[in-house]
Amino acid sequence: MKILLANVIPEETRMAVIEDGRLRDFSVERHDETHIVNHIYKGVIQNILPAMQAAFVNVGRKKNAFLYLGDLFPRAATKEEIQQTHLSVGQSILVQVIKEEQAMKGAKVTANVSIAGRYAVLMPTVDYIGVSKKIRDEGERDRLRRITAAVKPTGMGLIIRTVAKGVSEAELLADIRYLLGSWSSIQERYKLAKKPKLLYREADLVMRMVRDYFTHDVKQIIIDDKDSYERVCQVFSDNETMQRSCLSWYREETPLFEKYDIEAELHRLMDRQVALPSGGTLIFDHTEALTVIDVNSGKYTGNSTLEETIFFVNKEAAVEIARQLRLRDIGGIIIIDFIDMSKAERRDEILRILERETSFDSAKTRILGMTALNLVEITRKKARQGLRQVQYGTCDICGGSGVLYSPESVYIQIVRRLRHMVAHRLVSGDLLVSAHKDVLALLSDKKTKSALEQELARTIYLEESRHPNREVFSILSYRE
Repeated sequence: MKILLANVIPEETRMAVIEDGRLRDFSVERHDETHIVNHIYKGVIQNILPAMQAAFVNVGRKKNAFLYLGDLFPRAATKEEIQQTHLSVGQSILVQVIKEEQAMKGAKVTANVSIAGRYAVLMPTVDYIGVSKKIRDEGERDRLRRITAAVKPTGMGLIIRTVAKGVSEAELLADIRYLLGSWSSIQERYKLAKKPKLLYREADLVMRMVRDYFTHDVKQIIIDDKDSYERVCQVFSDNETMQRSCLSWYREETPLFEKYDIEAELHRLMDRQVALPSGGTLIFDHTEALTVIDVNSGKYTGNSTLEETIFFVNKEAAVEIARQLRLRDIGGIIIIDFIDMSKAERRDEILRILERETSFDSAKTRILGMTALNLVEITRKKARQGLRQVQYGTCDICGGSGVLYSPESVYIQIVRRLRHMVAHRLVSGDLLVSAHKDVLALLSDKKTKSALEQELARTIYLEESRHPNREVFSILSYRE
């Protein structure tokens, strides 16, 4: 059974999913204008790059959005239809954000709009009826298709979500009609807007939590904010009394996330090293292009052969990696370096475990296979900023590299600089060196300092720098 937790303050909303007493999913959203995924805008084409098959679109934000030209047309459009259509700078288009703005890039948008409801997703640009693959009962799938076909407008598409399984016809139709009404309103706003403008705002994290995570196996929804609790109550209709009974407004003195031991686990999500139950470890390293995960056996020595020990750690790692990808919301290209396995059937078993565990992920995840070096390639859809980008900024001391010169390296830099300054007469008289305390510990060694003073033929005075970066130092002529 699952429990949904929502911690809401004016500045931020956090959502956690607990399954069988363990954190399964986590999301955080700041209450600012940076979260724009699924927002729909009226845009104006600012620039067209035929060689890149792309256009840059002004949607009323500081950075122009990136649009792949193929997305300007319905999914069913033929190549000839696309070639016959002429696009021009200044042309208005309706677009939806599919990837948030990055530090150096604008948002990525598409013209293939979709609007998610509780039981269905409306796709106005494609004529299609789909039912979630997680609904396996053919009788139920046929029932849902029949209900949908009765109200679906020609030329539009609808996908029935997993949570629609078993709902009444009236509830499903009400949700579909709500989506159609929303689309009609968006079209009207598009016609009336004279310049780039936001036409539709995606639901906030609390409402998305109910929409996307509230399924039949959810035992409780606990929200610690009264206004958010009342908004969620309005989602459920009068004939959903059993579902409304799952809702509760948390008012205890102990903070909600501390009550359920979530805070400590959230701090661990930022650790570079993740411990496995057996004693093995995972090491996470992030680069601009991809995320690399290294699997180590650590303290685990096993009770059987080396091959069995390696296989056990790799199986344990595969399960935890899928969980960490969800919790940390790591997207893009992911490379996993498993411990080498000689048997092909065991490598295949690891891939099956990864596919099984990532199938529960709400973000589209693809397992692309394992190389001869036991490297597994994964892609995971990256729409919003990951936990790392939301929670952390670049270090002012190391500049984001995560490393600094060692005290020995800085000491050598100072000595080299001293020799250069004295040889070229850039300073006169005795010298004052201001440096970090760890560097001064090396410079203040009596034997080292005496030899250097003798070499330079002048006295060296030392002063502790208050700068937190040990790489920073200064050399001046000493004046009493």
